Amino acid sequence: MGKKGKKGNTHKNSNRPRPQNNVRAGADAIKAQVMEEKKATTNVAKDVTKPESTAEVKSLDKKATEVKTTKEKSLKRTDKSENKFVSFLKSNIFAAVLTGVYAVLTIVLLGLILYINVLPVKFFIPICFVMFALCGITFLTAFSKKAIWFARIFSVIMTVVCGFGIYYAVHANDAYEDATGAKTKKDVVNVYVMKADPADDLTSAADYTFGILTVLDRENTDKTINEIEKKLGNKIKTESFEGYIQLVEALYEGDVDAVILNTAYIPSIEENEQYKSFTSLTKILLKSTHETEITVDNTIQIDKSPFIVYLSGIDIEGDVSTTSRSDVNILAVVNPETRQVLLLNTPRDYYVPLSISNGKKDKLTHAGIYGIDVSMNTLGMLYQVRVDYFFRINFTGFIDIVDALDGINVYSAYDFKSTHWDYPYKKGYNQLNGEEALAFVRERYAFKDGDNQRGKNQIEAIKAIANEMMSPAILNNFSGLMESISSSFQTSMSSSQISSLVRMQLAEGGSWEIYNFSVAGDDAKKPVYSLSQEVYVTIPYEDDVENAKTLINMVLNGQLLSKDIIDEMNGVVPEDEKNNETDDDEKSDNAA
Repeated sequence: MGKKGKKGNTHKNSNRPRPQNNVRAGADAIKAQVMEEKKATTNVAKDVTKPESTAEVKSLDKKATEVKTTKEKSLKRTDKSENKFVSFLKSNIFAAVLTGVYAVLTIVLLGLILYINVLPVKFFIPICFVMFALCGITFLTAFSKKAIWFARIFSVIMTVVCGFGIYYAVHANDAYEDATGAKTKKDVVNVYVMKADPADDLTSAADYTFGILTVLDRENTDKTINEIEKKLGNKIKTESFEGYIQLVEALYEGDVDAVILNTAYIPSIEENEQYKSFTSLTKILLKSTHETEITVDNTIQIDKSPFIVYLSGIDIEGDVSTTSRSDVNILAVVNPETRQVLLLNTPRDYYVPLSISNGKKDKLTHAGIYGIDVSMNTLGMLYQVRVDYFFRINFTGFIDIVDALDGINVYSAYDFKSTHWDYPYKKGYNQLNGEEALAFVRERYAFKDGDNQRGKNQIEAIKAIANEMMSPAILNNFSGLMESISSSFQTSMSSSQISSLVRMQLAEGGSWEIYNFSVAGDDAKKPVYSLSQEVYVTIPYEDDVENAKTLINMVLNGQLLSKDIIDEMNGVVPEDEKNNETDDDEKSDNAA
């Protein structure tokens, strides 16, 4: 029974499928199903992207081909252009052109430096050597394959540098030439009528009576009358007046219809309370300009021989060559051998004979009304010397100079605040910009000594400017300095003379001894040559004038000045003498 049961179990198990065969069958079924799905998906995609016609297929293929061809051609052209440009940059032709331009610009720049002639030989030769050496190195490496790109980049940089150097050198030299070698003075004479007058031009004033000055500025007045009559084609009626105040009064009162007047008189006219609005109450029918030659001796070798320069400061804007009264009157006595400078200040109201007044006295400032040469000659008469040159600057130019120097360090003898600009100054040294420096040199109301202290402050500012200009660092901004002030200052010294002095300073270096002295006087009210009325003036102290003469001659003759000499002439008691006097006083007190 046990055997039968065993057989039966064996037969029954043989009819069941094996587990391994079932797995395989399931896997095959799944694989077949996946393949069917993938095939169906592919067919669907083909149906979606399949074009509707053969023509559309050909059109799309053609466009794709054209786009591909265009891109390929563009890339080929770009590659070809880039290859040509790079090849040109690497070529010897480009190297030769670039180095040639660099060499030419180098020669031009060195030529300009030589022409301007402010560098001493000991500076110019090394500069030439360095610049030509750089040119040589660039030329040699330009044709070397190892340093090809370095040579080309360096050549481009140096070409640009030379180009800018030439540009600034030309501009600086033009400004330099414009401001130096002045040999003329310019007078502007206007025809004025009252603002309400119906005449708008000279033609409508043909029948007017013109007021003129009898003697003052007669030469320029006559020139203007001739110009008027030439324009009108007929003679004009004139009426003469002794002074310009009487002339203006006649215009205001209607005694004359118009006046012929030099613009140099306007500031003095407007100082009068009654006529302070002259400019705004009148209009100009004619502006007439007259230039007169000034005699100047440019043969003095100022780097070797002593000379005197008149430093004039004028309170006007516009053309600095226009005749105007001078508010700053300083003589700079220079000896290049001893390297000493005396700055001599003369108050603007000094009561002295003018060189054109036939002995009649006037304020020194009024000398400028008749021309810069009259101011020079008047000071020459006062101190019995020849004034060789002038240096003239307006207040705009003064600001520009100080700012171009990045400010100046000025000594002040007092703590004070400027009246008009409200700038504070401390006793001692003050670092000032252009506007602050101008306020410093113009202030007089803050001091007991008024105009005399203003003159001393002006000298301190000049000394500060001179110290900045004597530094070799001035060459760093020489072009900017010349351009900024070229229209605001003027000198009768030639450019070659100034260049020789600059060369000497750069070659020898060192500092100069600058001393200052001011003459003074008593205030009074006196009649003056330019006005037919009394005005406030300063009567000179004769001792001061004599001391000034002595100091001038010492510098011119090569005698050395010292602080003790200046102090003695100023009446300053030396410290050791003060101590002795104190000791004597104490002894006297003890004896008593």
